[in-house]
Amino acid sequence: MTAYNDNLKSNSDNQGSNDKMSGNQISDSQTLNNQALNNQTLNNQTMKVTVNNAPADNPATLWLIDDDAALRLVLADTFEDAGLTVISFTQAQAAWTRLNDILQQRESATQLPDVILTDIRMPMMDGLSFSDWVHKHFPALPIVIMTAHSDLTSAINSYQTGAFEYLPKPFDLDDAVATIYKAINFQPDMAKADQPNESDAKTTANKSPETDTKSASKNKATHNTKTATKAHKTTKNKAEIKTDTQANDNPSGIIGQSQAMQTVFRAIGRLAHSPITVLITGESGTGKELVASALHQHSPRHQQSFIALNMAAIPHDLIESELFGHEKGAFTGATTTRQGRFEQADGGTLFLDEIGDMPFSTQTRLLRVLANGEFFRVGGQQPVKVDVRIIAATHQNLEELVKLGRFREDLFYRLNVIRLPLPPLRTRREDIPALTSYFMQRAAKQMNTALKQLQPAALQIMQAFDWRGNVRQLENVCLWLTVMATGDTVMVDDLPPELLEAMPANTELQPQQTSSSSEFDQYNQQHNGDSSHSNNIDSNNLNSNNLNSSNLNSQNNQTQNIAKNPSWQQALAEWAKQALQTGETDILQTATPEFERVLLTAALNHSGGKKIAAANLLGWGRNTLTRKLQQLDMSAAEMQTKE
Repeated sequence: MTAYNDNLKSNSDNQGSNDKMSGNQISDSQTLNNQALNNQTLNNQTMKVTVNNAPADNPATLWLIDDDAALRLVLADTFEDAGLTVISFTQAQAAWTRLNDILQQRESATQLPDVILTDIRMPMMDGLSFSDWVHKHFPALPIVIMTAHSDLTSAINSYQTGAFEYLPKPFDLDDAVATIYKAINFQPDMAKADQPNESDAKTTANKSPETDTKSASKNKATHNTKTATKAHKTTKNKAEIKTDTQANDNPSGIIGQSQAMQTVFRAIGRLAHSPITVLITGESGTGKELVASALHQHSPRHQQSFIALNMAAIPHDLIESELFGHEKGAFTGATTTRQGRFEQADGGTLFLDEIGDMPFSTQTRLLRVLANGEFFRVGGQQPVKVDVRIIAATHQNLEELVKLGRFREDLFYRLNVIRLPLPPLRTRREDIPALTSYFMQRAAKQMNTALKQLQPAALQIMQAFDWRGNVRQLENVCLWLTVMATGDTVMVDDLPPELLEAMPANTELQPQQTSSSSEFDQYNQQHNGDSSHSNNIDSNNLNSNNLNSSNLNSQNNQTQNIAKNPSWQQALAEWAKQALQTGETDILQTATPEFERVLLTAALNHSGGKKIAAANLLGWGRNTLTRKLQQLDMSAAEMQTKE
């Protein structure tokens, strides 16, 4: 206590006070100090993420599985900063081994993580096989799957293996953190999911709330004693599924890497196993029937019929007979009893395209079917009971039709349970190259002719076109090019007139690449297969023999002035030659960061300092750009960037 008083006195002296502190003053000061310590402790605790926000000394644990070392490092730092304990694995096999040890009680169930984040494509064991095994043996352990191969098949397979969420790369780190938080705090009750026996249930009931999750996991580990055989069987079965998937990468014909299409893929993955009614909206040609078919093909009803019916293509006086069927003699020409589309789709899916064109009188009968699954054939007296999933689609604004009195409001709300909007092609131009390649291959196979490649300038014009007919119009253009274009390469002059007429007069087309630039592109493709591995140089530290600004600014005129102004590849080659002659080593390690610095500077200046726009110009994700700025020690103030 004496030492404490001396400290207080010393503090008082420093403040210019000559008075001695009384016992009350000491007590008050001690109280304030204790409060400050308590506040600091409380602040430290609030930085930790716990399961269901329960108070605990230990933060929630995340297992991070990815074979990409750079991405694994960035994600680990991000989640640790977000208050999580992160344990990293380079492959799913290692994580599976630890979980299997827990399952067979070789390790304590308290070692279970609270959430797992895993990639899909990895050596030895892929993420889907791992997720499927974990979901069978630890059903309450949430798994978030991430992948750079973000197609419809990956999304659907992820949810089918029991994944909590699906993150297509590149994703925003803040979104990833939010998803992990959600997975941690919305876990199902493991005791209920596992359905333990009576004694297990009593044991679980006696556990404290703070250990419910871990103890329930332990009960699961005890309950499953035949795990090794099951694990191998599950892995084998999942491997067979993976092989089949790779053999048919795109069975649905739905292609897209854009963020808009990733939203569609996630929605299809979540809705596929649900019997709920879906309303698909979007412009004509956006692929509404393909999405409806994908929902059916990946649903438990996939072995039953999928019946597609276009309301706009059927005469109004025949729609009721087409939908509900008719009895013999119901009207002139009804010589036999006929089943309608609802009966034909019993147990399966009925797709009603252009539902906005359905006659008002038929809407009333459809409403009854949606309500109780019963209807009467035209001229019939007995009700017919069916089990049909309804998927409707329209390019019209049904809300406006309701206001105009052309569509029943109660039917609209029956159909509008889950709305799935499809983006027009002009809002996802980054998908046009992949779509074009797919349609050109299909057209070549259909016409039994050689596959034709598009010149980059021709593809540039196609990406700039508005495509009012959307994907269907693009498919027709690819078929037209396959038939009408001469040679194996589609040039700008080979494009249909409507594309050339719509091209702005001031459009600057990309010049043809020289052989050296083509070799450089091949080098980048070999070394930069993923955005997280991108390698890049900076003019600040290269001498005048390297990349001078006149060469960089003359790229548009490079093909015309190549004799007067040597290309940057030639300048780089000259620098490398001189560096080697002077005895330097590891020149790639010297040039790569400088090259990155040059490209980063140019992209940020061109985008006005906007990181997202600069990342798009470089072909990176925003997270990759941010990491590169940190690695190269390029501060935001220096680059004059702004979010």
